[in-house]
Amino acid sequence: MPSSRRSGRRLLAVLCFLPFLLLGLIFNGRLGTSAAEPRKPTSPKSVKAARTPWTTSRLVGSPEPPPAFKVVRAFPNLKFDHPALITRYPEGDRLVVGEQNGVLHTFPNRPDARAELFLDLPKEIKTLSQLPGSKDVEAIYGLAFHPDFAKNRQCFVCYTVRGSDPRQRNLPDGTRVSRFTVTKTDPPRIDAASEEVIIAFLQGGHNGGDIHFGNDGMLYISTGDAGNPNPPDPFDTGQDVSDLLSSILRIDVDRKDEGKNYAVPKDNPFVALKGARPEVWALGFRNPWRMSFDRQTGELFVGDVGWELWESIHRVEKGGNYGWSAMEGPQPIKTEKVGPTPIRPALIPLPHTIACSITGGLVYRGKKFPELQGAYIFGDWETRRLWAARFNGDRTTEMPEIVRPSLRIAAFGADKEGEIYIAEYDEGTLYTIDRNDTGSRNSQFPTKLSQTGLFASTNNQTPAAGVVPFKVTSRQWQDGATAEYWVAMPGDAPATLYAKGKPIPGLVDWHAFRLHFPKGSVLVRTLSLAGRRVETQILHYENVDWRAYTFAWRDDQQDADLVPGEGMEKELHVGKQTRTWQFHSRSQCMSCHSNHSEYALAFLPEQLNRPGADGQNQLVAFTRGGLIRRAADDGSSLPPFDKSTAAKERKLVDPADASQPIESRARSYLHANCGHCHADDGGGSVPLRLKFPTPISRMQALDVRPTRGDFSLSDACIIKPGVPSSSTLYFRMSKFGRDRMPHIGSERPDEAGLKIVEQWIASLDPKANKADKASQEGSPDALVTDPKSAMPLARELGRGELKPAKRDAILASAAKLPPGPIRDLFDGYLPSDNKGGRKLGSNPQPRAILAMAGDPSRGEAIFWSNALNCGTCHKVGDRGKQIGPDLSTIGKQRSREDLLESILDPSRRIEPKFAAFLALTADGRSVTGQLVRRDDSEIVLRDSQDQQIALPAKDVEQLQPSLRSLMPDQQIASLTAQEAADLLAYLSSLK
Repeated sequence: MPSSRRSGRRLLAVLCFLPFLLLGLIFNGRLGTSAAEPRKPTSPKSVKAARTPWTTSRLVGSPEPPPAFKVVRAFPNLKFDHPALITRYPEGDRLVVGEQNGVLHTFPNRPDARAELFLDLPKEIKTLSQLPGSKDVEAIYGLAFHPDFAKNRQCFVCYTVRGSDPRQRNLPDGTRVSRFTVTKTDPPRIDAASEEVIIAFLQGGHNGGDIHFGNDGMLYISTGDAGNPNPPDPFDTGQDVSDLLSSILRIDVDRKDEGKNYAVPKDNPFVALKGARPEVWALGFRNPWRMSFDRQTGELFVGDVGWELWESIHRVEKGGNYGWSAMEGPQPIKTEKVGPTPIRPALIPLPHTIACSITGGLVYRGKKFPELQGAYIFGDWETRRLWAARFNGDRTTEMPEIVRPSLRIAAFGADKEGEIYIAEYDEGTLYTIDRNDTGSRNSQFPTKLSQTGLFASTNNQTPAAGVVPFKVTSRQWQDGATAEYWVAMPGDAPATLYAKGKPIPGLVDWHAFRLHFPKGSVLVRTLSLAGRRVETQILHYENVDWRAYTFAWRDDQQDADLVPGEGMEKELHVGKQTRTWQFHSRSQCMSCHSNHSEYALAFLPEQLNRPGADGQNQLVAFTRGGLIRRAADDGSSLPPFDKSTAAKERKLVDPADASQPIESRARSYLHANCGHCHADDGGGSVPLRLKFPTPISRMQALDVRPTRGDFSLSDACIIKPGVPSSSTLYFRMSKFGRDRMPHIGSERPDEAGLKIVEQWIASLDPKANKADKASQEGSPDALVTDPKSAMPLARELGRGELKPAKRDAILASAAKLPPGPIRDLFDGYLPSDNKGGRKLGSNPQPRAILAMAGDPSRGEAIFWSNALNCGTCHKVGDRGKQIGPDLSTIGKQRSREDLLESILDPSRRIEPKFAAFLALTADGRSVTGQLVRRDDSEIVLRDSQDQQIALPAKDVEQLQPSLRSLMPDQQIASLTAQEAADLLAYLSSLK
């Protein structure tokens, strides 16, 4: 797809064969990179497999019901060269398709249609000489017809040109919107000689480039940040309105201001803002790929391609700030600068567990499917999914997936009746939707582990024929659980391991290794605590998608039951302790087992390259068995590994092996536990890179200041050489609750792993480490308040090394700490109090709270109590103050899940009218509050106590929206889970 989409983002990994992988890499950013076509490795020669095929699989289809619709090819005679846009021709019943290479075609809207040339930009354009340094047309992005087309025959085309110097990536005026005249011939043609360049802006990796006329007759133009994915927003334009990038522009093409081929509407939001480009209508977009106006309501919807964690759908309004690059969805990125208006949350934030490269869609206004009337239909290029979303205000009320993943969705279009068409990029064909008649859900999908066909004996974990056990080199910490691994492959096709190819221009080293699995393959892991099995996790490859399932073991250990898709929690008795064990949701599983991490986190070369049970290298054993084949760049089969060959292959070391260098042990540990997120495109949201092969100099960690909080550590760095106590990476691994590392898969510190990482950090600068020795003298209250002394005490607690008297004294002092980073070091060791259980602290369990029955009357008392004092900011009926939203009918507007999320993370979604502003004054003060009034003489803010603060405008050096809510974080940290459930019950009752 066009390079503007993703610019080097989307590796298809194990989803398809390598030639298609390379094709995807070339166009994954969608329209625009000028890198040469890479050489494609050929498929490996066929070698007869010696392994035993798995023949007992019962994992077929999905336990979920089939989607309500299917996609069908709309025009059998039409095939295009990578279509990138589709729109309606304004006269008659005709459609227009734009190919990625800059060629436009029209055709009548009937099944037997044939395409007719509308414009061949590369051959016909005559105005490149007007753009210094330009060479030729690179790509087409947008096409819009004037509202008065019948009178003036005008259309507008957005396209990019590439520079004459191949090293020149960005042309200052390389993205342009031009006016053309359309002939009255049959078929119609665009007169290339009529071109008038209207507006131009920087060409780059993210161009946006969609154009549409609104109901107001103005032309709206989407622009991206013009950069590559890393570093994010390299030109720092996302929150800057002094240029045309990262914005939706709004211009009047029927008038001309002096020196322009267009006029700026007087009601644009930033016309009067000093230094702003007045064309900007809204800001904060990374790479807006496809926007549309609802033909009935006039609302503007935009799909914005995300960076590492989130994709977004926005409903764009005048002056709106949609976050990039201060935020990516709800995730902070570059928070040091926020634009002139408050950041609005995405209408639909989509995590990379379900979407990886969004394609904005259309509100359905056709007649064929009444059940879709008014639904916003959109899709994802990478995961090939298609949804139909409905909204209540700014909340998404439903978002069912309406077809099975199948199409690389480049663009949506609609005919004059409002029926939707989809441009499929790879095939070059057009699709529409039809009702699905495939019947009900797969009622035979296994609901018990014993029904999967994976084990000959489930309770003994004896694998079925063809289900092969394997071991990993570097274990993943799972709160003390041990793990067993198996792989199962049906048929006799081998899994193929592709060797690293020669450097390819534009692709760097992104395809070092890829494992391609036969359809129906399964990867299995069983976790056990204290000798008792807890859960068995399954990854199932359906040829298009990997799907994750979890089975929870019964108390009698005879079988395990399928966990609901949303996950669940269960109390486990481990020794004398009772633990709440989280079974993650299927989407949570896929946040780590993603296409960026190659899905199979354990079954990868660096983990498998270790001694096997027979004393030979494990990869040798697999190779001889036909399970893994290696392929050379020319596609020829290589001989099986011998020990000397295996020694040259990349591999991890066992962190527990004290004979290995401490750096290798620590780096292998971090690779297994953190590297799948902290990698290029892994979703770690910071530049930190923890994959094992990454040189230390490129980890972006040593002596690097943290951007996501320093936890009040002295001279904090992500890794401070020689000083673990000043290293936020080490602190995150040591703490409980929010912001711990890793954030999924474990909730408790790994003492063995922490010791290895501590030793490695200490070894990086022995002199600094010698000086970094905290005194353990002093009262318990004093010791637990200092991060430097609190950390070793927490480690002694975790390892059980404190004598009972000292342990009790330290815990008593830690229990008095307020919620915050230092308390988080001790929180999981604190005993329950005698007032209804342990406090939530900074580690609340949302599903546990939601599972509890709450008492509204008790919750009402908590809401109005002095402890929470919610009434100082919220009104309920005639009671309280309205600094924040009125909660009188909140239970009618919001679900319990939504309400709880707002309480636990109030800054995740802030309504713009309740946003806080931060004012920095010339005398060094900082004042936070809602903006009451701003004029040339005075700025007035209202703080969380409802007090107005007036500041002389001349004294305010900076005023910008805050990313934090006025409602403090951890507002309910002092409540128990039951008290939180009571509070939730009260809010839900307000209708």
